[in-house]
Amino acid sequence: MLSTVNILVQFVEGHMETRLFEDALYNDPDIEKLLSTELAPQYALAAHTLYHYLITLNYRNPIDVLNAESVIVKYLKEQQGINVQVSSDRADMVKFITTVQPKWLELDPSYVQQLMQEAPEKLSKDELKKWLQCRILELFRYAKKPPKWLQAPAWPMGEKKPLVFLGQITIPDYFHDEAAAYVFHDPVTQQCQTIVQVC
Repeated sequence: MLSTVNILVQFVEGHMETRLFEDALYNDPDIEKLLSTELAPQYALAAHTLYHYLITLNYRNPIDVLNAESVIVKYLKEQQGINVQVSSDRADMVKFITTVQPKWLELDPSYVQQLMQEAPEKLSKDELKKWLQCRILELFRYAKKPPKWLQAPAWPMGEKKPLVFLGQITIPDYFHDEAAAYVFHDPVTQQCQTIVQVC
């Protein structure tokens, strides 16, 4: 059985699967005790301790996993005096996920990982990238042109798949700043949804 600190080391070095780390985090009272003595990172406003911060993260989201990895590496170095060799696998996955998306999308990494599960088996990395790019374009459809977002992309999802982008309307002289309305259609419900962005 691994010691509490060794579990943390194994996780950040990539020798422990994320789901096993998450299981240990929730079920090992020694991990809770150890990490509850440390303050949460300053940017974690809702969490008081490092342990509470770590249990608020979504371990199916690769960005949250990277955040967990980052604070654990800092904890191990500063509080335990342990330097670790961080695996680049998780960071590489996040980079890969961002490269398969067009610039007018900003998908949740866990959604892209779900799409990856649909891919044919035994694809090379380049083949998987091409497959994902095609699959994303099949799912995130638009009538004529993709949206030109004023802020971060906010593509709405229907019950089963993304809505279809119909178009955008510039809204001059109504809001104090530049504004646009983005109109989406749900082919399943036949309903339209409008998103307004102001910047």
